[in-house]
Amino acid sequence: MFGPLLTFLQQWLLFAGVSFVVGCVAWRIVVAPGAMRLLTGPQRSAVAGIERRIASAGLLTAVVLLGTWVLRMVVQVMAFRDPFVPLSEDVSFLLFETFWGTVWMAQGVIIPLLAVAFWRASKVAEAGSGSEVRTPGRSGGVAGAWIVATVLAILLAVSLALSGHAMSVESWRPLIVTSDAVHTLAAGTWIGTLGLILTAGRPAPGDPGRLGLFAAQIRSFSPMAIVSVAALVTMGVVLAWTHLTAFSDLWSINYGRVLAVKIFLAAGVLAAGFVNWRKGIPDLSTESGVQATWRRAAVEVLLAMGVLLLTAFLVHSVKP
Repeated sequence: MFGPLLTFLQQWLLFAGVSFVVGCVAWRIVVAPGAMRLLTGPQRSAVAGIERRIASAGLLTAVVLLGTWVLRMVVQVMAFRDPFVPLSEDVSFLLFETFWGTVWMAQGVIIPLLAVAFWRASKVAEAGSGSEVRTPGRSGGVAGAWIVATVLAILLAVSLALSGHAMSVESWRPLIVTSDAVHTLAAGTWIGTLGLILTAGRPAPGDPGRLGLFAAQIRSFSPMAIVSVAALVTMGVVLAWTHLTAFSDLWSINYGRVLAVKIFLAAGVLAAGFVNWRKGIPDLSTESGVQATWRRAAVEVLLAMGVLLLTAFLVHSVKP
């Protein structure tokens, strides 16, 4: 009982953590510059404070991911363990004679470097919190740290695909692995970014132009979310087609039934996002409109966390 629960927990933390890491860099590279173009005066300066909070959230997430990375090896050893050989032999075999071990060690390099990049970004943002946020591409500590964090976040998403079900397919493996990585990145740029806007990106009551700050972030986020949803659905169809032998698997076998529930819940997330897009964005000019948009977006994120829970379960389920 303890082993499966631990396996499930580490997988969910891994998926959620990577989604939020991708969300952090997507906020800085896409949402922040777009919001800056919609803001003026003190509101532009206040974005720097949000940037510091986003970077700090990224740092905290990277620390959690580091613990999850260690837990991942524990879970793998528990599943692989041969009681008739020394523990060191099992660990050595996993690390040096399996592709999974190679990817795991690579993650052990990526995650600490990611933590350093977020730490550097938060320090430079704190130092310049009284000035406007610099746009990506200009020279300076913030831009450099965020670019490094972006590259590392992409590599981390790719590493998940290289150590998951996508690697078990016998044909079209490069396409399926790429689809899996894009699927993870799309989930992060949509749900990860939205979750961060609702928490670390939500302006404090005393921030100048509080309503404008939140509205500008949502409006800047919306086009990216549309692209992310399109990529997420497309890659999801590709991956489902790969992992099922027939459409009837969705109701005739355990793996398919869990996948069907995941699809149903994901449809709920899409519906919540559509409603917020149609109703929330036009109504961001008032306090009541902002509050309603925030509540609907919170439901969207919570439902998405449920999708990640089911994904964590599917990863360790037997495919048809």
